[in-house]
This record gives sequence, C-alpha cells and structure tokens, in this order.
Amino acid sequence: MASKTGAVISAVITLILFVGIPYLLPEYIPPDLMTQIEQSGFNLDSFTSQIMIIGVATAVLTLVGGFADPTSIIALLVKMAQAGFSLILIIVFLGAGNIASLGYTEFKVAMQGVQSTIVMDLRVFVYISIGTIFLKVLQVYLEWKEARVEAAPPGRIAP
Repeated sequence: MASKTGAVISAVITLILFVGIPYLLPEYIPPDLMTQIEQSGFNLDSFTSQIMIIGVATAVLTLVGGFADPTSIIALLVKMAQAGFSLILIIVFLGAGNIASLGYTEFKVAMQGVQSTIVMDLRVFVYISIGTIFLKVLQVYLEWKEARVEAAPPGRIAP
C-alpha cells in the first residue's frame, strides 16, 4: 500500500514540475525578454511542449511502476522506459528543445546593429548521459533478476 501511495504522490509531483510549471512559465517572462528569445530563433512553445509531453509520460510510467509487482516483466519494462525518458529529457535540455541536434545548439542574437552567433556544443554530455543511462538500465535489470530469485519459493530456482 505504501508503494502505491508513494507512486501517486510521485506522479503528482512529476506532473506539477514537468507540466504545470512549463505551462505557466511563459506568462511570467517579461515581454522584452520574450522578444529577445523569439529573435534568437529559440522556439519556447516547442520546448515547453516537449517538456510537458515527457512529464506526462514519466508520470504515467511512475504510476504503472508503483502498482506493478516488482518481480513482473511490466515493472522491468517500466523502469527501463523511465531511464529512456530521462535520457530524452537530458537531450531536450542540452539541445535547447531540438532533440535531433543531440546537444549542439546555435543561437543568433542581434543587438544595436551587431549580430552575434552563440554556439553551444554539449554533445560530450549527451554521450556521457547515454553511458550513464545504459548503466542504469543494466542496474535495473540486475535488481529485477535478484528480486525474482528472492521471490521464488524455497528450494526452487527462479526462471
């Protein structure tokens, strides 16, 4: 029962952080800053939409994982999917809303007749994140396998 309550609370917090805040955030950005953001080529609407979609998917996976038996294949798949969505979230943040760039972002800023180009090459962090998520998936699988062995009746080896 405690894991189910924890899953519901965690899903609600995830929805607030990744759906509620990005939905309300553009209203609090000053108009002059919003103009600069639009002129730089950054699509804030697309960025917040991507964050909200990932937030909803993560909240659903949290709920499903909280109600699933820890030794079931569903629990394993949900935890692996959560790791995958965290990788997607990292790529969205590092790519400034452009998943396809994989961390390479370019902005153009024009002020007082001078146009500057800002290039952020954060691909090394994406590669590090991919390695970290791969290790997380491996850890999830090994923990799931161990939980299945512990849940097996005495004298019986889990499949």
